[in-house]
Amino acid sequence: RENLPMNLNHLIKAYKISLTDEKDKQRLHETISNAFLSENRNLLNNKMIDSTLSGTTCVSLIYTPEKMTIANIGDSRCILGEELSNGQWKTHELSRDHKPTIPEEAERIRKVGGRIRPMKDDDGTFIGPLRVYMKDKDMPGLAMTRSFGDYYASTAGTISEPEISEYYFNEGDRFLILASDGLFEFISNEDIVNYVKDFYIQDDI
Repeated sequence: RENLPMNLNHLIKAYKISLTDEKDKQRLHETISNAFLSENRNLLNNKMIDSTLSGTTCVSLIYTPEKMTIANIGDSRCILGEELSNGQWKTHELSRDHKPTIPEEAERIRKVGGRIRPMKDDDGTFIGPLRVYMKDKDMPGLAMTRSFGDYYASTAGTISEPEISEYYFNEGDRFLILASDGLFEFISNEDIVNYVKDFYIQDDI
């Protein structure tokens, strides 16, 4: 949380990358990706932090008046509320949750020998969402396919390379929400936007 924005900002300045020039878009994306991968190496090499069975998701964005560049790993999410000219509201999901249900994510896991299945209860019955397991151990059971840390999961094919996308602002765009699955697992994108827009209309942040 503290190091990634600081290091990314340093790289953007050092490489003199423009955030608004379309010619620099590819370089910006590569720099963001390299910053994520570097941060993950630093985390795994940090002897003060045990990241063998722990890690974190990340959803982040770089904001300019014209557009946003969104980079995420894991199942935290970025959504946007847009107010339409007819007074209705539209919800935009600007990031993708990295789950084992995504075919290309599952293919990567299986290619390196990782296994995908739900958790088992005490009776051996499968329960809950699909999770990532090592080839020869019933661990770690991570319910996502990308994250920082999570060393054992990374041996089963999880990665810390971000998925990067661009969003160009519309006139009616009003607010952004970035949050973990602690929110999105229980409330739909549309319900969240409908809830927040009432406070936006009241100018009550």
